[in-house]
Amino acid sequence: MALEILVETAGSGRLIQAALGDTLARALFRAGFFVGAPLCAGLGRCGRCRVRFLSPPPAPLAAEARRLDPAALAGGWRLACLHPVRGGERLALADTGPSPAYDLETRPRDPEAAGPFGLAVDLGTTGLAWRIVSLAGGRILAEGRGVNPQLGAGGEVISRLAFALLPGGGEYLRGLVLDVLAEKAELAGPNLTALCVAGNPAMVSILCGKPLAGLARAPYGLAWAAGEEAALGRGLPPAYIPPLLGPFVGADISAGLTVLLRQAPAYPFLLADLGTNAEMVLALAPDRFLAASAPLGPALEGVGLSQGALAGPGVAVSFELSPAGLVAVLFEGGAAPGPVGGIAGPGYLSLAARLREQGVLDTDGRFAETPAPTPLGERLRRQVVRQAGEAVFAAAGCRLYASDVEELLKVKAAANLAVSALLGAAGLTTAHLAAVHLAGAFGARVSPGDLETLGFFPPGLAARTRVAGNLSLAGAALFLTDPSARDEAGALAGRTAIVPLAAGDDMSDSFIRRMVFAYVP
Repeated sequence: MALEILVETAGSGRLIQAALGDTLARALFRAGFFVGAPLCAGLGRCGRCRVRFLSPPPAPLAAEARRLDPAALAGGWRLACLHPVRGGERLALADTGPSPAYDLETRPRDPEAAGPFGLAVDLGTTGLAWRIVSLAGGRILAEGRGVNPQLGAGGEVISRLAFALLPGGGEYLRGLVLDVLAEKAELAGPNLTALCVAGNPAMVSILCGKPLAGLARAPYGLAWAAGEEAALGRGLPPAYIPPLLGPFVGADISAGLTVLLRQAPAYPFLLADLGTNAEMVLALAPDRFLAASAPLGPALEGVGLSQGALAGPGVAVSFELSPAGLVAVLFEGGAAPGPVGGIAGPGYLSLAARLREQGVLDTDGRFAETPAPTPLGERLRRQVVRQAGEAVFAAAGCRLYASDVEELLKVKAAANLAVSALLGAAGLTTAHLAAVHLAGAFGARVSPGDLETLGFFPPGLAARTRVAGNLSLAGAALFLTDPSARDEAGALAGRTAIVPLAAGDDMSDSFIRRMVFAYVP
């Protein structure tokens, strides 16, 4: 049964239809609203799906009392992700602002270059990075990084798959990404002859219209292993999709590993890409790899936390201690002069690490109730207050709620579980590792010391951690400029064994034991 909602914008009304069981946020996204907005997939935490009821509003929920002030609640504002469509609603939407961009777009320096050109794309669950290269010499003509426009369907893989499996959902999500690819292809001009898209199995399978059931529910498996070209339409060249190594170890990892192996790394090493998933490869030898993946959710991407934001201008990416207290460091560099525009994932880990070092947070992630061991720590501890019944640290224009800390602990536990599973399967300890290579946008900004302080990695590993940058995008460009690299990537699947994480009750127990700010083997 179709339900109807009237959305009023700019003095006019638009009637949209929703399916029974839809939340307001899902119905609005399907109708073209919230495209590119980093929503938190129904957690009621990001506050970006605010709508004002012009018809009688539903009673406010507890989660809304934390995100919306009493005046807003009294004025009919609610969070669309928390309320089911009932039919007959009249809504006004808050302005979510432009889709955030991580980095400034670089335009071609030589617009008269004759080509041929290739378009390399790293399609993440949250971000979309792209690069236009000359196929003749590999020269970069333009590149940039923004959001995956599908974010309105939820900030992590499971919610994205759930939306894609709805009637028409997959085609809608596919079309949003194709719009971006077509825009970048137009920037490259008529001499664009090659395209490569790397990404996790869910993202590339949605893009290529492949079966999704094996990724969405147990027993998990790949219906399509990629490692081939796929026709996308829209006048785009056929897209080479690098091989998928497992149900949740994707083309982004095979692309990144291909680049890393060409750099003659010392063995054994760990390649770690931390985003909405923790995708990790333990390389034991040039022809032997172990891989694992654990769902992290969108927190490390800055989605779903109380002040979460994608890394960009005005956003805090780290925190430092000074004699005066805590100082937020912005994306552009330098200390924040006042309240920040948000906190990126690396910034949240940095904040938690500083508070952990000063004894403000204990190992279990609770705000300490006993005096801190240092005068500075005690001053920071006294900045913990209670708001709406929840403990919150408030300083430097930033807030860290107890519920934010809980989300960070969940992320830490999942990443810790993947690392310990790989080392255990290989019979190795931290001492055996030559290096850890951190890939991806998160890896480029996070402090290895913070990862060690919070227990993501075992003690002593920070000094051997290397920032590898966006290896997925680099690999996608490599596959365009050097086709022999595709054969190298194709050989990886036969050399890689997937290490399953514990299942059932064992999985729950393993996860819960690791929900502490300390590494658990």
